[in-house]
Amino acid sequence: MTDNLLENFTGQAKNFYEPLTKINQLLVANMQKVAEFQMDAMKSYAELTMKQFKELAEVRDLESLKNYGSGQTESASSIGKKIMEDLKTLGEMGSEFKNEVEKIINAARTGEVAEEAPKTGAKAKSSTAQTA
Repeated sequence: MTDNLLENFTGQAKNFYEPLTKINQLLVANMQKVAEFQMDAMKSYAELTMKQFKELAEVRDLESLKNYGSGQTESASSIGKKIMEDLKTLGEMGSEFKNEVEKIINAARTGEVAEEAPKTGAKAKSSTAQTA
């Protein structure tokens, strides 16, 4: 009787903690993916900033100032476009994470036992590849 009670307790504990463990693994993987994406984005924004400083340092006269000023519209447009792309990518990562968590929760509700925690898809798009 004691053995049966322990087996029941062990089985219930496993059924309870298994989805939590999978969600935790998914959370850690997603945090890593987002952190990598943010580091890539920060690098590309720093490169854009340095490019702007270098262009500004080349201003020597009124004509070069005029050329620099006219290029700022294009730079602002490029940066705005990049920000929108990055926000879209982060939104997609969030949606993917939400869907994976829902799958784990639904599997736990129905009593299904998944083989292993779902992965959070492919690595984040490199932000530096989108730099204009």
